[in-house]
Amino acid sequence: MKLLVISAFLVFLILPIAGQKRLREVDLRISGVGSGSSYSTVVRKIGKPVSTKTEKYDSSESCSGVSETLTLKYAGLELSLLREGLGKKLRVYAIDVTSRKWLASGLRVGANTANVRKRFGQPNSQAVVGGKLIYYYVTPGNLGGVNFEFKNGKLARILMTETLC
Repeated sequence: MKLLVISAFLVFLILPIAGQKRLREVDLRISGVGSGSSYSTVVRKIGKPVSTKTEKYDSSESCSGVSETLTLKYAGLELSLLREGLGKKLRVYAIDVTSRKWLASGLRVGANTANVRKRFGQPNSQAVVGGKLIYYYVTPGNLGGVNFEFKNGKLARILMTETLC
């Protein structure tokens, strides 16, 4: 009887987990730079940015308790970095690719929908917004999202953003 109760408990415990859809994850990287990469790694692997923009906030207005972001701009690429708490290290939390120049985890702007599905599998969801088809994936550990935006059947933008709250 005890074995039957334990078996039934395990079945009821496993069934909800087995029925859940596993989300497709994309670890977006440009020249080895991805979420969590340090400022020094970005500059070493990608080079000096064309321009930078620093934004400071009252840390009480930030859900992460962070008071500074730094955006590094390159031709067709923007990387946003966030200061970690009271530390001095800046880490990448967003990547925005709009140029074919950059190889993003094996894909370039201009690829078609089949190329993206072949590389990353079926998107977790998709939608048409403002005339653009958008494929939605999540970052590893579901800490944010990776979107592939298509215009006229061709990849026009790749956007990765980590959730800060």
